[in-house]
Amino acid sequence: MATKAIATRRGRTVYVSRGRARSRRAAMTIPVALAAGFVPMIADIVSAYKIGGTEAAAGHVSLCTTGYDPADGKWKPMFAFQHLYGPLLAGVLVHKLAGRLGINRALSRAGIPLLRV
Repeated sequence: MATKAIATRRGRTVYVSRGRARSRRAAMTIPVALAAGFVPMIADIVSAYKIGGTEAAAGHVSLCTTGYDPADGKWKPMFAFQHLYGPLLAGVLVHKLAGRLGINRALSRAGIPLLRV
């Protein structure tokens, strides 16, 4: 039975492996649940662009992210929650739950690239 080769260096015993240690870099993955949280905001901005052009789209970016409506100068934090923060929070919770249930590990073992829940 073969044993690991031992090299001594300055009084310390170092165990040398027989083969080269193999390590793989984790591939970049896209968490779908988190990306889906941005869909309502993007849909609202696109519809505003189709109706009112660039100025309306910029106003809706402000409205969706901060809750401030530059058209009438009022704060509408519920609009921001409904179109960005609520769906994003739901996506984070779904992503965490999928990780705890092992869904992402199963997707990885199945060989599905770039996709995680």
